Amino acid sequence: MTSLTKAVRRVTRRTYTVLYTGEARPIVVSLEPGDVITFREAGRRQTWSLPIDRMFRQAVREAAQAQRRERKERRSPARV
Repeated sequence: MTSLTKAVRRVTRRTYTVLYTGEARPIVVSLEPGDVITFREAGRRQTWSLPIDRMFRQAVREAAQAQRRERKERRSPARV
């Protein structure tokens, strides 16, 4: 595996309406040294950064919540 020594930037294939309604733009994602992930809308300057470990924990939490919801729905069928 290669260590991250310089920023790697990629642009999403789809566009997303994140900040400004009605104007969907691709998202630029950057993995940066120091284990930081940075997001910004294409064509805009403002960036948002998070430590990669926090992003990983959030992804695990959301997956666990989805599993709990699925199990709960299987155990108790929806009431009419």
